Amino acid sequence: MAFRIDPSSIAFLETRRGINATATIVSDEGVKIGEVDDIAEKIVADVAFVSAAARLAFVEEARLVNPIVLGRADHNDDIFASEFARALLAEAEKVLLSNM
Repeated sequence: MAFRIDPSSIAFLETRRGINATATIVSDEGVKIGEVDDIAEKIVADVAFVSAAARLAFVEEARLVNPIVLGRADHNDDIFASEFARALLAEAEKVLLSNM
């Protein structure tokens, strides 16, 4: 199962510490599987899933796409989910900006 961020769901909030972004994670079929909350001052983005099965599928894909995160392959699942969600968010931001 492949995942993406819905570009129309991205919401930005400027704070004194940077720009935060929140967006919806969907499967390629368009089914919502979770949400990413990327806060500027946090090292790990918060990723919430609609179910344990959705989380498992997302983490499996994350580990396949990027098996080494921050120079290591032995992080816990939250780190892999965070980095994968941030990469998907960056791609969606490019799509959003190209449509403006």
